[in-house]
Amino acid sequence: MHNKSIAVIGGGFCGMMTAVYLLQSPQPLDITIINDGYPFGRGVAYSAHTDKYLLNVRAINMSAFDDERFHFLDWLQQQPAYQKIPRNILVNVYAPRKLYGNYLQHIWQQALQNKNAATNINIIEKQAIDIKEQIDGVNIYFNDNKKMYANLVVLATGNTAPRHVFNQNKEFLNSEKYFANPWAKECVSNVRHLKNILIVGNGLTMIDTVQGLLENGFKGKLYTISPNGFKLIPHKYNLLVYEKIAEELPEEYNLREIFILVRNHIRSLTNVGIGAHLVIDALRPYTQQIWQGLSFDEKKYFVKRLSHAWTILRHRIPVHIYEMIQQQRMNGSMETIAGKITAITETADNITVKYSNHKSQKEEEIIVQRVINCTGPECDVRRSANELLRNLAASGLIIPDALHLGIEADAETGAVINRDGEKSERIFTTGGNLKGILWENTAVPDIRVHVKKLASHLSAKLQQQAIY
Repeated sequence: MHNKSIAVIGGGFCGMMTAVYLLQSPQPLDITIINDGYPFGRGVAYSAHTDKYLLNVRAINMSAFDDERFHFLDWLQQQPAYQKIPRNILVNVYAPRKLYGNYLQHIWQQALQNKNAATNINIIEKQAIDIKEQIDGVNIYFNDNKKMYANLVVLATGNTAPRHVFNQNKEFLNSEKYFANPWAKECVSNVRHLKNILIVGNGLTMIDTVQGLLENGFKGKLYTISPNGFKLIPHKYNLLVYEKIAEELPEEYNLREIFILVRNHIRSLTNVGIGAHLVIDALRPYTQQIWQGLSFDEKKYFVKRLSHAWTILRHRIPVHIYEMIQQQRMNGSMETIAGKITAITETADNITVKYSNHKSQKEEEIIVQRVINCTGPECDVRRSANELLRNLAASGLIIPDALHLGIEADAETGAVINRDGEKSERIFTTGGNLKGILWENTAVPDIRVHVKKLASHLSAKLQQQAIY
């Protein structure tokens, strides 16, 4: 009897860890991982071309395994640069993302050594561009006109390139001076001769880009622009845990009650000089549950009115990185703008960018030699830079969730839901594709829980098919 087959599309953290758990199944499987664009097991996040790009989560919380809290910490302490650091200090370290990629490679090698001898694993370095459902499985089509069959498929596609944020000059999108992919090494390379650079976005990706530019010898002036300007805050009070708000969470959730509760606890802490982010951190174990308990209108209001404030408190940066950015701003090497681009014109040597300044309420302009898009990944699958997701959305095998933050799917299993409202028996997803369903499913502490649950469901499903 042939092994049942699973194809995992995506070789980053989500895809690799899904495969790691599938390799633990006592049932013999044929597992194919379809990876494209970045080294397997590293993906976009952990293929950093420099040690300057750091994790935004402390080492103590970065175990790839939900039930082995110290797994990453133990591995990290064995690495040469960290062997002499006391463990009570190491728990608070923000390790390089490149090093975390090494950790994931270690996990993969361990998984291969311990797998069921009858389980086959195959990694294909190709681009999947479409999927067609069959009677008992799917055909996956590649950009080389070839295809493969699998009983089940997991869309672990990870983050896609950002959406283009200006439509005033579409020709500029093809310019050599415009860098649409902020994670590509090229966007921070060959910068010593440039005088001014504009980064569109003021979030975590901007921070990485600034570090990459400085590391590569950029000596000019950096401009950053976004509608709300620079609002990032540093990680502080890492050793403090705030539990009181969890004791007061209601049995049934509505946005108004949660908002009032959070506001009151934030006021209590800020009145004694403690950061409001501790309240948000305390909600972390309950965030997915709260999100799923809200109505669509409440979720829509949150995304439109409150999500920016939430993001500021949730997605913070290490203190020393924050201080470096502040130093750049104070010495005039970096100017952060709250505004919106209104026009962009390219000449032989320069780019003239006009923007509405939300602070001065005036239209202003800057002259730069490079523009880098750091606005964050495109969430709407219909506009995705990923051809596979666009094609699946066009055929109706997947649809955007109601808020257009990812893919409509079953929260528990990750089974995608098609345009007819039917839950798929063959196509599943995880990671950031579930943002609209779970809200928090983009960081390791959340993803590791879901991929384990997903792999268990898939393994049980194939076991049942084998019996019948």
